[in-house]
Amino acid sequence: MNQWLKVLLILFLAKLAVPALADSTGSAWAISMDNDLFAPTRSDRDFTAGLAVTYTGRKGLKYWSGLDNTLDRLDRFTPWAINRFPESSITPSIEWGTYGFTPDEIDRRDVVKGDRPYASLVYLTNSRIYYVNGGTDAWSSSLTLGVLGLTLMEAAQSAVHSATGSEKARGWDHQISDGGEPTFRYQLAYHDDWRANTAKLQFKTTYFGSVGYLTEAGIALSTRNGLISSPSHRFNPELITYGERVNDLISTPGKGRENYFWGGVALKARAYNAFLQGQFRHSDHRLSHDEVNYLLAEAWVGYTLSFAGNFKFSYVLRAQTSEIRSGEGDRAMVWGGLVVSQTR
Repeated sequence: MNQWLKVLLILFLAKLAVPALADSTGSAWAISMDNDLFAPTRSDRDFTAGLAVTYTGRKGLKYWSGLDNTLDRLDRFTPWAINRFPESSITPSIEWGTYGFTPDEIDRRDVVKGDRPYASLVYLTNSRIYYVNGGTDAWSSSLTLGVLGLTLMEAAQSAVHSATGSEKARGWDHQISDGGEPTFRYQLAYHDDWRANTAKLQFKTTYFGSVGYLTEAGIALSTRNGLISSPSHRFNPELITYGERVNDLISTPGKGRENYFWGGVALKARAYNAFLQGQFRHSDHRLSHDEVNYLLAEAWVGYTLSFAGNFKFSYVLRAQTSEIRSGEGDRAMVWGGLVVSQTR
C-alpha cells in the first residue's frame, strides 16, 4: 500500500507541475486509487486494485477530439438524441486508468478452478454530461477504449506486494486475454434529481445501461447530506465501475467549501462480463454463462471534504453481491477508494 501512496504523490506533483490543461471557463482534475486494502476486510482478491487520472474541461478537448467526436456520433443515434442540447450545456471529460482482478489463492501458479480468473484492463474513457433544459436533471454518456490482458496491473501489484511484504500473485499468465486484446464499452445514463431536494440534503435516481465488455442495465438511488456547494450533475458515484470514475468527478469551477457524507444503492441486470467470461481471444480460464450471476446489488458510503481552497478529498467504501453463482468464487466483493481532486 505504501507503494500506491508513492504513486499517488508522484501523480499529484506532476499535475501541479503541468498546468497546461487549466481552463478559464472552469476545469477539474482528479487522481483516484481503489484497493481492497482500503476496506476494513483488507482482503486481496476479486477487484483488487485500480488507479485513474481524470480531467474535465472544454479546453482539453483538442487533445482527444477524435474520441469525443466518436462519442458524439454514438449519442446522436440514441433514441433520445441526447446530443441535441446546445454545445454550452455539454461538459466533456477524459480518463486514463487501469485495474485488475484476482482469485483468492494468489500463491498458486496453475488455474484456480471454481474461482474467478485473473483479469485486467488498461483504458481511455471520454465522457459527456448534457444538462437538460437548464434544470438539475442530466444525461451522461461515455465511451471507453481499452486493452484486456496486459502486464501493467501485474507489475503494479507485484510492486505493491514487494513493498508491503505480501504474497506475490503468481497466476497472471492465466489472465483473461493474456497478451492483450482490444475492447470497448459505451454507457448511457439519465440522472433524475428529486424535486424535494434542499441545499443540505439531496437525492437522485439514475437509470443506466451499457454495451461492451460490461453489458448491463440498472437503476440506482444516491444521496448526500451536509455542506454542499457543487451541483449533482457531475457527482455520480452510482456510475463508478470498479476503478472507472470518469462520470464521478465534480467539475464545476466553483470553489465553495464542502463537507458531506454520501451513499447509495444500485440494482443491475448484467448480461455479459468480459472479466469473467472472456472475449474472442483464448483464455486459459473463463467462466461459462451458467456460472455467472446476472442480477447484482451494490451499495456504497463515502465522505467528501474540501481543503486548501479548491481541493477535495473523498473516501468511499463499496460492496457488491457475488458475481459468481457457486464454488469458491461465490462471495461478496468489498473495496475502498481514495480520490483527490481540484477545481479551477
